[in-house]
Amino acid sequence: MGYEVKVIHSQAVYPGFLYLIAKLFREKIASWTGAVVFTEKDKEDKFYIMDGVKVYRFPIFKIIPHAKYTKKVIKKQVEKIIQIIKNDDFIPDIITGHFSNPQLEIIYNLKQTYASRTCLVMHDTGDSIKNIYKQNYPKYFENIDIWGFRSKSIQIGFERIFGKQKQFFLCYSGIPEVYILQINKRDFCSDLNKFVYAGDLIKRKNPIALIYAIKDVYPNKNYHITYVGKGAEEANIRITIDSFKINDNISFIGHIPRNDLLQIFDDSDCFIMISKGEAFGLVYLEAMGRGCITIGSRNEGIDGVIQHSINGFLCEAGNPNELSDIIRQINSLTPAERKQISQNAITTAKELNDFSAARVYINALSD
Repeated sequence: MGYEVKVIHSQAVYPGFLYLIAKLFREKIASWTGAVVFTEKDKEDKFYIMDGVKVYRFPIFKIIPHAKYTKKVIKKQVEKIIQIIKNDDFIPDIITGHFSNPQLEIIYNLKQTYASRTCLVMHDTGDSIKNIYKQNYPKYFENIDIWGFRSKSIQIGFERIFGKQKQFFLCYSGIPEVYILQINKRDFCSDLNKFVYAGDLIKRKNPIALIYAIKDVYPNKNYHITYVGKGAEEANIRITIDSFKINDNISFIGHIPRNDLLQIFDDSDCFIMISKGEAFGLVYLEAMGRGCITIGSRNEGIDGVIQHSINGFLCEAGNPNELSDIIRQINSLTPAERKQISQNAITTAKELNDFSAARVYINALSD
């Protein structure tokens, strides 16, 4: 779009013994936290170019995960950023950060040097801000010109804690336009029977709920579930499958390239992921863009993009009984009604392609 962008990635690093624990219990920690678990310590600054953008990856140390960084560490990080900007003879018009810790404090310090418009994009409701920044957080808030929220539910939760901000916008992600069907050939002449889940197999995402819900709807076993992804919950899912003797009804694909997922969506009727704590979830958009009937979580990141019974369906996170009822509701619709929901999903995905999402982002920041 003609903008010059520089990325500073502050990569958290911890005392060495934590990486030993991470190596021993990686899958369990990932399942419990839903986060990427690093088993090696980044010790050196790194630089690379991605899509024509200079990216600087700087390790930033703290003793305890999710804790506050020390003033000394923040000062050093800010000084490195300022030096990079100076070396490139680059004066930023806009400074934007994602995640409040440590970006809220880093942006505050950079604002002392640059007369830039500033933005902080929240991936959570900000529960930890008061605990981390204590009485200083109102001072830091004054140096944020506009707030971004990764979903409507995050905005609502943030405003419940901190009140409505003067300027804000919804900072959705987008998907490549080539991922989206141009012609929807689905007919939905029969009940849903080919289901897909794509994501990490971790507790927070409730992948096992699909087994209980779908088994209840189809006692004759006329269905198939495809799991795409890996994670600690796979073992529990397999135990449940064995107990119900439905091994022929389930496939595990593991991790696959993003482009290969499109064909799996095309071969499926319905995508389901009723996860908890999902900031947004591009995979929902990718499934919608292929015309899948898509079921997401109510009051989570995709709520607001998915409108219940219009372009998809919303279910309480992890609730197999409600999920069963929703599948029965979908099966009770006429083929034309199901086709319309599928088409509405494609239309929504077209409105949220990556270029459109970038345009909304830059227009909000430039206002």
